[in-house]
Amino acid sequence: MRFEILHKTQYDYEDPVSYLIQLLRVTPSSGSGQNVVNWGINAPTVLQPQTDAFGNRTHIMTLTAPTQHLEVTVQGLVEVADDASSHRFAPEGLSPLAFTLPTRYTQADEALTELAHRMLKAQTGHEQRFFDLMNAVYERIAYVTNSTDVNTTAAQSYAQGAGVCQDHAHAFIACARALGIPARYVSGYLNTGDIGHVASHAWVDVYTDRHEWLSLDITHQCVTDGRHCRLAIGHDYDTAAPVRGSRFGGGRESLDAHVYVSAQEQFAPWGEAAQ
Repeated sequence: MRFEILHKTQYDYEDPVSYLIQLLRVTPSSGSGQNVVNWGINAPTVLQPQTDAFGNRTHIMTLTAPTQHLEVTVQGLVEVADDASSHRFAPEGLSPLAFTLPTRYTQADEALTELAHRMLKAQTGHEQRFFDLMNAVYERIAYVTNSTDVNTTAAQSYAQGAGVCQDHAHAFIACARALGIPARYVSGYLNTGDIGHVASHAWVDVYTDRHEWLSLDITHQCVTDGRHCRLAIGHDYDTAAPVRGSRFGGGRESLDAHVYVSAQEQFAPWGEAAQ
């Protein structure tokens, strides 16, 4: 499947921002079942391209002139395989063992530890256990928009029985890591099937006994396929979020973000080419 993606993010501030720095993880990489044909970022300042510890392509954006409005737009074309190469990957970069330690988001409490043992321990060596855990997490944490926020932990969303894709991913990862199984957080885009629209999304990679990563979309109870475009991987949301940063001044902030996809129209190339 071909994704022509246009992602606009606008910030408006109550008062002028005197200084701002942001880390942008909004540039996909070729590999893991996808090929980046072209990609660009349009920002109000020169960006500094980098590669982080997870192998993600990132950019640092720094603003030093006062502003009350900020807009960042990313745009490009990505081809995604619709076969096993879209959800099974050989290890690359960091050792899978780097994804076995819990984080603030993925610390398993007693309830998640019990679920991990029930779903994963009894079927050691069988890949079906990961699908069983996926289904159990989905059944426990109902998808309810705005029921959690970016600070909600796996234990909190599991206890309240509601969350979004981020919470599904964190709960699955917490269970896997509770038994020492490597699992990592993936951020990206999902083609929802609505004409002209894709969604920012999150899913997981879990390391199997076949010594490969298996990519699972907990929210949609499936392996990833041609609808999924990967942006970044990390230990959790905090290390894979599309945008993280800090600022001085500005007061209250309003955020407006939209993601679009087109299979018919060609967007004119512009902006900073992905490095």
